[in-house]
Amino acid sequence: MTIYILSRGQKEDQDYSWFKIKTESLIRETPPLFTEIRVETVIDHQKPSIILARKGSNILLLVTGLKAREERADFMGRSVRNSIAWVDYHSEEAEKKLRSLAIRALKNELESEIDRAISIGGEYGFEVDKDAIEQLATPEYLESHPAETVCKLGKNCPKLRQNLAEELQNYSLPSREGFLIIITTLKAKSALSLSGVWRGLSDRIDNEEWEIIPPNNQLLASPTSSSALSKQKKTTTQAALTIAIILAMILIYMAI
Repeated sequence: MTIYILSRGQKEDQDYSWFKIKTESLIRETPPLFTEIRVETVIDHQKPSIILARKGSNILLLVTGLKAREERADFMGRSVRNSIAWVDYHSEEAEKKLRSLAIRALKNELESEIDRAISIGGEYGFEVDKDAIEQLATPEYLESHPAETVCKLGKNCPKLRQNLAEELQNYSLPSREGFLIIITTLKAKSALSLSGVWRGLSDRIDNEEWEIIPPNNQLLASPTSSSALSKQKKTTTQAALTIAIILAMILIYMAI
């Protein structure tokens, strides 16, 4: 399993950046999977968010907006926020580990644990205890019953977070690709529906009960919607270009 962290040091030139966590060092690198899943379209890294997604042979868990302790404040005295991503080849063992970590994130149990694994110092202003991060997953108590595949959306509230945590404890993830879980402060119900997500919670949804979204209301049944949105944008651009050409021809004809 590969683990990445987004954080910063205290000095002005130690700004936020993604790093791959190695046993003895940090390597500046953004998770390559982000370019395929496009996580930045559905969350704000500085806000508490969760993404669980599958793409090809990889599975990803991203937890963002975890507040660091006061002594790690930046040069302006602002609170530092940590984000962490786990990426692994998909297997039953890897899925269970990420389900376990997602459960802890839903219960707000990861913030202090991640913070304790980060110390001040090093080239980038902070260092990470990789062993402490790896020990956070506790998959042995999880069940693996088949999951229902319908899409459900609701408000990002304690009740539905707890309900989702219980579902992850008892059921495997659906076999679909793309976004499986999105917990966000940004997106409205319509945007989450278009993302093809399996379970979505947002601060911008008012309903504190799960709402089932019919498949025909989703842009895609399983993968992330980026490819479909790209096709839609391409079609719109082509239509606009055609109209522009026709108008130009009319103007030329009138001029003659």
